[in-house]
Amino acid sequence: MSEAINRRTFLQRSFAATAFSLAQPDLRNHLGNAGIARKVIVIGAGLAGMVAAYELMQAGHEVTVLEARKRSGGRVWTLRDDYPEGLYAEAGATNVFDNHAWTMKYLKLLGVAIDPMESSSGAALYYLRGKRVLLKPGNAVDWPVALNADEKGLSRSQLWAKYVIPMLKEFGDLEAANWPPASLKRLDQISFAEFLRQQGASPGAMEILKLGLADQLGDGAEATSALNLLREAALRATVKQAFYIRGGSDTFTKAFAAKLGDRIHYGLPVVRIEHDARGVRVMCQQAGHQKTFTADSLICAIPFSVPKNVTVSPGFSPAKQQAIAQLGNTSVVRVFLQTRKRFWLDEGLTAAATTDLPIMTAYDKAHYLPGTRGMLEAYVAGAKARKLAALSADERLSFTVKQMELVLPHLSQHYEGGASVCWDQEEWTRGAYAWFKPGQMETLLPHFAQPEGRVHFAGDHLSPWPGWMNGALQSGYRAAREVMQAT
Repeated sequence: MSEAINRRTFLQRSFAATAFSLAQPDLRNHLGNAGIARKVIVIGAGLAGMVAAYELMQAGHEVTVLEARKRSGGRVWTLRDDYPEGLYAEAGATNVFDNHAWTMKYLKLLGVAIDPMESSSGAALYYLRGKRVLLKPGNAVDWPVALNADEKGLSRSQLWAKYVIPMLKEFGDLEAANWPPASLKRLDQISFAEFLRQQGASPGAMEILKLGLADQLGDGAEATSALNLLREAALRATVKQAFYIRGGSDTFTKAFAAKLGDRIHYGLPVVRIEHDARGVRVMCQQAGHQKTFTADSLICAIPFSVPKNVTVSPGFSPAKQQAIAQLGNTSVVRVFLQTRKRFWLDEGLTAAATTDLPIMTAYDKAHYLPGTRGMLEAYVAGAKARKLAALSADERLSFTVKQMELVLPHLSQHYEGGASVCWDQEEWTRGAYAWFKPGQMETLLPHFAQPEGRVHFAGDHLSPWPGWMNGALQSGYRAAREVMQAT
């Protein structure tokens, strides 16, 4: 991969040799045939909802999918309208890794093609404390921060290997029902920054290690549970190859939507859920009118940030209500800059940059696109994302160009325009991937996916793979199986 290190690409190379056990999912073609056909409502036409609906449909059940948006896909969203023909940008899910067994299964099942991400021979950049640091293979890195004697000259990957990788060997089977084991629960009581301190990292090394991934999960290394961030790292431990979906990630979600056809009802936000031992009733609003749907079971496949605005009668259990109320979604802004050419290649660069600037990270997003035009992305999370989201769309673009010029000084000579997505402002997600504060994994995880009577739950936030298509698909399959097994 040629992208700089952030939460979606971090540690791909340096973790390839780290071994841990990751249970393989049940990859049977389908769940089997229904005994007694049931009526099932699925709220949300993201990947979790669509795979649940697809599997239930294949098993012979009657399925209705209610989607508030006018499109399917949820946080899989490919931007096309703002760019010349052939160019696009991924506002949401992008990468598929070779250990994403659920994603691989359904891509193959639906006939959706993927291509490998090819590594670039160019150099990556860091920008720290006003200094542009070029990473040259084989050369010691001259960081503009004070480091301990045994840290000097080490790259960021080497610092990570020194302070983090040894802990990952204790993580075991991340998909086990009783994960995390008791030996790891102490990590949920501290922040990732405190974990680094306990490992002996100097303040300077911590400053380097917090760039990118650690500060792009939730509100950053000082606020995020160490167990949360280390789980994210461990999930990448066996990755050897990354892929992208040919033609754009929405090719995948459109293939699911085509299978479901008119079972998906668009533009129907849910406002009320009623459930009892006999079944469920779901009320939606459309153009000022209420529509009511009834069924035997319900799968709620939307982020926990959205049900906060839905009336549920009778209310869910106190533990479930606490989980819904307290789980946070990471604030993310993605800004895409179109350039006339990929000028950074002429300078021997990958355009990948990890920085302490307000734009946080930069990537070349054109390396899998046709033609010679460039596409740069600034990927911003946490408090910096909220500040960027507060600007107007035009101000956001101008600000990003000026900031990115500190890393790629010739940008303005080639810049043609751009677009941005602020996930906090998307009404039906209110944020991006889930994150946990210290103590929350132990208190909230046991209650996340537990059904509430005839109401079941799905979504990447309810899986060991939050923020990934793989997690959405895994949880959707699990919820469909629960419905079929329920009496």
